[in-house]
Amino acid sequence: MLSDLKEIEIVGETGNTLEAIEAIRRLQPEAVILDIQMVGGSGIDVLRHIKRDGLAPTVIMLTNYSDSQHRKRCAEARADFFLDKSTEFEKVMDVLRGLMGSPEF
Repeated sequence: MLSDLKEIEIVGETGNTLEAIEAIRRLQPEAVILDIQMVGGSGIDVLRHIKRDGLAPTVIMLTNYSDSQHRKRCAEARADFFLDKSTEFEKVMDVLRGLMGSPEF
């Protein structure tokens, strides 16, 4: 779906938390899409780590764990966006398009 946006370059994809943290450090993307459930931990762990390190890309949490407890944990960890995979999946494109229009993107 993301490859349909010509303005978007996908620079990496990982399946576990350690690879994700290392890839974000190495590639320094402008935006990251994370799921809460990941091998080796959670996307919230990755989120906390990269925000603490000052890497600070825009982080979109895209998950099936959309209950208020998970939303709160992601907000506290400074997620920029929180989307429910089952009902808001298409909004990822809208968020990325919006970011492309922002001065930082």
